[in-house]
Amino acid sequence: MPPLIALDTWNERTPRPERSPKAICFIIAEGANSELWYFTELALHLAKQNIPELIELKPIERTDDDQNKSHPHALLEQAESIREGKFGFNKDTDRIVAVFDVDIYKGNNDQYQKDLQSFSGMAEVAVTNPSFELYLLLHKEDAYKTYIEPYREKILKNAYVEGTHRRFISRHANDVLGINVKSNKRVAGFAHRFGCAIKEERHLNQDPATAMGRLTSNIGKVIKEVIEVGRIQR
Repeated sequence: MPPLIALDTWNERTPRPERSPKAICFIIAEGANSELWYFTELALHLAKQNIPELIELKPIERTDDDQNKSHPHALLEQAESIREGKFGFNKDTDRIVAVFDVDIYKGNNDQYQKDLQSFSGMAEVAVTNPSFELYLLLHKEDAYKTYIEPYREKILKNAYVEGTHRRFISRHANDVLGINVKSNKRVAGFAHRFGCAIKEERHLNQDPATAMGRLTSNIGKVIKEVIEVGRIQR
């Protein structure tokens, strides 16, 4: 199995004097940069507000040997490693969320469905179609109406922009968000607008099983469910 590295700030469970230690939701993603920056900041941002209260988000950093493997099969190996005891995984309380893009399948729905099934019982799946940049766009107010719906066909086709080596959604996200989301660490700051992303995401398909050929994102939905599970019933 590929080696894993946890972020130093999340290397131990958080003890609480008045309750049992928090459960952990491990987040693994195929992207080596923007996804890690974003989820790390989201975890810190929520933790400062004690949200969620009974479960903490723990993004996992990929090693040098593994970070260039983009296929979801690498994430499945990571999930298996975690479940085998990495970071003290507790099968009774802890969870794993695997985040990956659908465009990597290049329209091969049969393979995509097989891979989805392979995650069953191993990790919850949070996908974007075509890619993570679509989810980042959702952090802008009225993102769907203004930046997504008018460009629906171009986003789904996601062809290379003429004269560049950039796909349409990558270039579009850069133009809208004002940064190169693949190389600029400022992408982490969008995590502070997580609430907006949850709201805007509802305009898209949120069912991974029907993601092929549809604008899809269920990242906000899955993380929101993790938060709700982790709330203290008062």
